[in-house]
Amino acid sequence: MAILSVIRDAARPIRPLHYNSGMRRLALLLVLAAVPVYAFHLTPQPGARIGVLRADGESQIVQRDLCSELRALGFDAFDARIPFADLTRGERPAADFYVDVVSTRAANHPVAGGEVGDGRVGVDLAVVVSNVAAAVRVYDAATLELVDQYDLQQDRTAVLPTAIGFGRFFWARIPLPFVQSAQIRSVAHAVAHEAAHRIAGQ
Repeated sequence: MAILSVIRDAARPIRPLHYNSGMRRLALLLVLAAVPVYAFHLTPQPGARIGVLRADGESQIVQRDLCSELRALGFDAFDARIPFADLTRGERPAADFYVDVVSTRAANHPVAGGEVGDGRVGVDLAVVVSNVAAAVRVYDAATLELVDQYDLQQDRTAVLPTAIGFGRFFWARIPLPFVQSAQIRSVAHAVAHEAAHRIAGQ
């Protein structure tokens, strides 16, 4: 008889467990605890207040244009007027996010050249490849945790005048470095434009 009773009990259908609201909340908390922190990815939305941190050296050529590029995409971007180091010391302008251009490499590379002129006036021309690379970081303003980072690079090739020469009995040549500087600024603007769109998730 005992054996038959055990068999009857085993044959009975298993009743589903009924969770009360407290058990459901506990289960949800356990699931959330198992999700890595990096799975919650914050993306700045249009209207968010973004402080663009001050940069040093060549990074300034990208930082200067980044504010205007972010504003063009609908962000409330502003010049924070302080570097990242000041944030860690407690000086924090009101913002939702901070953007830091941490390193920039800018260079012109003449790859070919020649001279044109009529004997009295001559112009040195060169095929110049301009390159700007920058690393951009986005931080949560409340915690200073890194939200995202981007390694960006833009190149542009153009035929540019590098010097002008003139004279009849005495020849003088005047370099034109501002022409190549303008080319670098143009490429840096393209990097700032790309950075803004990456920050916007586009």
